[in-house]
Amino acid sequence: MTIHRSGRAFGCGLLAVLLTLAVRAHAVDGVIEINQARVDKGDISPGDTPGFPITISADTASSSPNSFRLTGPLFNSTAENAIVIISPHVTVDLNGFTVTCLNPPCAGFGILSDQANITVMNGTVRGFADGVNLSGSGAHVENVRALGNANAGVHLGSHCIAHNNIASGNGGEGIKVEMACTVSGNTANSNMTSGICSGQGSNVYGNTASGNKFFGLNLAPTVGYSQNVMFGNNNQNPPPTPNPQVFDGVSLGLNLCNGSITCP
Repeated sequence: MTIHRSGRAFGCGLLAVLLTLAVRAHAVDGVIEINQARVDKGDISPGDTPGFPITISADTASSSPNSFRLTGPLFNSTAENAIVIISPHVTVDLNGFTVTCLNPPCAGFGILSDQANITVMNGTVRGFADGVNLSGSGAHVENVRALGNANAGVHLGSHCIAHNNIASGNGGEGIKVEMACTVSGNTANSNMTSGICSGQGSNVYGNTASGNKFFGLNLAPTVGYSQNVMFGNNNQNPPPTPNPQVFDGVSLGLNLCNGSITCP
């Protein structure tokens, strides 16, 4: 009898350990993990179905995690969006991985949301319509590479932050933001329209823009810009006179345009 009870106790203990490990694989330190295998199974968050798009939702009134982290690269070979965020106040950490459209240009978006206060950081999005499109107020995109997307690399709504991103080889703007945003420390090169485009009342500083087909900075009249370096943009007209590197905005100083401190 003692042996049987011990066996049952061990079995229950092992089951408890396995269940605990399963839960931890789902949410580690309050962060829900995303990888290709989990995409195929679905149920990453309530309402998410197998395959793409990944639908991210979070109950902001409960203790459910609002933070999601990639643990591997994601490959989308369909016309669907890759990640769609339908709840506010969500953070997606790409964790150094890439979200890729395998047959670019895909009609879908890499990461899409119209919710407020969405954060996306630390990875690469490539080959979609827009790489990252967050139209809700208060978006924050940092340390993201947006490469070879058909339209904008990164497109954000109002009251946003775009910091330390690289937008290269996109078919539209490298980085495009609406009003009252802070755009700093970004690199925008070889995009097919302007490198960085900003709406009214924004602060654009410390960026590098080169080789974009149109302006390095394309700004609304009430945008302040400073400490930016722009080179070789807006060369659709023939030399010898270099075309302006900046459109509109208010220079706050310390900008460099084609090697000259006189901008645009």
